[in-house]
Amino acid sequence: MIRQLSLVWLGLGGVNTFLVAVVRAPHMAMALVVAWSVALLETVVAGYLYRWIERRVGILTKKVEGIRHGETPAHVLLSPHDPFYQLALQINYLQTHQRKVRRQIAGQNQEFATLLDYLPIGVMVIDRYRKVELANPAMEQFLQHRISPRRHPFTQDVRQFELASLINSALSDKQTQHRTLKLPGAANERTLDARAIYTATSQDYFQVLVLLYDVTEVYAVEQMQMDFVSNASHELKTPVTAISGFAKTLLAGAKDDPEKLVEFLKIIDQQSERLVELINDVLTISHIESGNAVEAAEAPVGQMIASQVALLTPLAGVNAVTLDNQVPTDLMAVTDQRKFDQILKNVLSNAIKYNRPQGSVTLSSRIIGHSWALTIADTGIGINPQDQLRVFERFYRADVSHSNQLVSGSGLGLAIVRELVQSLNGKIDLQSTPDVGTKVTMTFPLSEE
Repeated sequence: MIRQLSLVWLGLGGVNTFLVAVVRAPHMAMALVVAWSVALLETVVAGYLYRWIERRVGILTKKVEGIRHGETPAHVLLSPHDPFYQLALQINYLQTHQRKVRRQIAGQNQEFATLLDYLPIGVMVIDRYRKVELANPAMEQFLQHRISPRRHPFTQDVRQFELASLINSALSDKQTQHRTLKLPGAANERTLDARAIYTATSQDYFQVLVLLYDVTEVYAVEQMQMDFVSNASHELKTPVTAISGFAKTLLAGAKDDPEKLVEFLKIIDQQSERLVELINDVLTISHIESGNAVEAAEAPVGQMIASQVALLTPLAGVNAVTLDNQVPTDLMAVTDQRKFDQILKNVLSNAIKYNRPQGSVTLSSRIIGHSWALTIADTGIGINPQDQLRVFERFYRADVSHSNQLVSGSGLGLAIVRELVQSLNGKIDLQSTPDVGTKVTMTFPLSEE
């Protein structure tokens, strides 16, 4: 700094000496002294201004550097008359705007991170070097593997051949790929809708976004719908074919034989009843699935059970089955009376129809905390262990009833019971031993939760 000021002083002194020589001052010695003195004064003033400007520029430069490095330096406060006032003001405005933008970005990043954490879709971002840049917890669950937050080859995480092949195709062909594939799960195999989306921001920079969506339940529902249509068609075809066949036989001349006429009309009547029962059960299933409201209210369930037992006593008498109702008639609970009556009718009629001559059906109840349980136990033919897990499926009938044709039915009764019990926030449990009997226990809440 001193060297620079000395050079400035020498320069100014030389200029002033030149001016004195040009004007030819009468007192040359005195003029030169004055000229060099003025040069010294000018140098001092220039040095002061330089230092003042240097301090101002240094303050502003330090603030800009702090902003660039993400720091939060204090605002620069200058007098409105200061020549650097407007510059300092704009830098302060820039810092305030930057803080606002940083807060917005931080908030968006947090929202994005939260969204990824709770998104049920598996997400993974793979760069052009085939390394994982980002993955969410859902992707870890699908792959059953802890994914490192550091960049690493995606093959360390993706070990399923079909999925790895899908990603490689997207990276190599530079095109979005889509496929439905199977992945082994913790309990069973899962069906996934997999997409490898190719995105390019420039010719040299691109990424592949891998999305995995669990469609296992969707496929299961579709399969159930197809099975339902197939089974319903088969079950409807049997009585319709019988009715049509015997009607044509009668028209062909069998009506002239009184014995055949009565026999065939009885068969047509039985098949008509079976057809009506099947249609009513299908309509009941459809009504339940439509999400009809539950009209729950406190009801005398003990009296309702007694009434249903009385209604089915004639059927029990025809089958030589004894009904033993041990449920107190004063039992009260919150339920939908119409649905509860339908549950009772289906379960109790099954216990009677699938019983043996001189058999019995026992109804009992017990209170369990805030719930109550109804048990209907029979001494019937029972159900094989391999059939017990499937008796609640639609149109499924155990081999005993299906092969020997001991009892006709639609195969929808217990499926309807399960749907109705669940709609009342209840649970149903079935235990059965072949040639010993079956016990069905249904648990319901005593009051509304």
